[in-house]
Amino acid sequence: MKTTEKILQLLTQQTDYLSGQELAEKLGLSRTAIWKAIQTLQANGYAIDSQPHRGYRLQDSGRLSETFIRRNLTTTQPLQFEIHDSLSSTNTRAKELGALPQTIDPQVIISDQQTGGYGRYGRTFASPKGTGIYLSLLLQNHQKNFDAGLLTTATATALCRALASQLKIEPSIKWVNDVLWQGKKISGILTEGITDFETGNLKQIVVGVGIDYLTDPTTFSPELQERAGSLKSAVLASGVSRNSLIAAFLNEFFKLYPTFNSADFIADYRQYCTTIGQEVTLTQGSHLTTGRVASITDHGELVLEDGRIFSSGEITKLRS
Repeated sequence: MKTTEKILQLLTQQTDYLSGQELAEKLGLSRTAIWKAIQTLQANGYAIDSQPHRGYRLQDSGRLSETFIRRNLTTTQPLQFEIHDSLSSTNTRAKELGALPQTIDPQVIISDQQTGGYGRYGRTFASPKGTGIYLSLLLQNHQKNFDAGLLTTATATALCRALASQLKIEPSIKWVNDVLWQGKKISGILTEGITDFETGNLKQIVVGVGIDYLTDPTTFSPELQERAGSLKSAVLASGVSRNSLIAAFLNEFFKLYPTFNSADFIADYRQYCTTIGQEVTLTQGSHLTTGRVASITDHGELVLEDGRIFSSGEITKLRS
């Protein structure tokens, strides 16, 4: 292992400063050799803060990093990470992992870019490099009565909690799981299941989350700009890195996940859901339904004022 790699390994394990003398003693090198290696790492893009009489500390430069995500985790849930420069889709990769023998710990798959990202109904999800958060969770299913609608609404609630606490903004939800800010969609959530071929039982769940985090909204097509937004201005104002937001989301998600079937989070979901009270057009295949939304049930279903209840569908029009 190169000296630079050894120093990087030591710095990633340390939250406080490490002095040049400590590094030299740990690696059996001179302080001059340590200093030269630090300069090489800095030239290669690693954000290493240097303070006289204190030493060196690796900082979050914004590049995706398991180290910095783990530094901000408070959940006690054991997690396994995969972080990629580019993938076709994090959900696709999660399903590939689901076919392999593995531990029962949740798998967290993150990519800096997706070349084939997709959302509900197979729609393309644009996933440019270096600006978004593209994350999927592979979870073992231990629920006898798994409720996909509740897991989807719990995921949207967890994301809103993380955005509110970290970026100090007021996100909202358009039923079922589109997360909005300033009236425009900034995140989509896609939940998929993996069934056991022999038993037909739901074996694993994949929860995919895509967020336009630092994406420049002016790069969207004119049509997309009308409904899609970005968190870029809030992120720049807060200075919260992608790693920190990912950790905050995972912390919130794993607060809800063990008991999501109890729907004990649904009051929060209703608070975030701005669809309530709105006149909507609901699309289910080729069938259109129009009505005013009265409430959301404890199972995340949409209730219209005329009493009709919907567990699935897409709101294609929303009017105050």
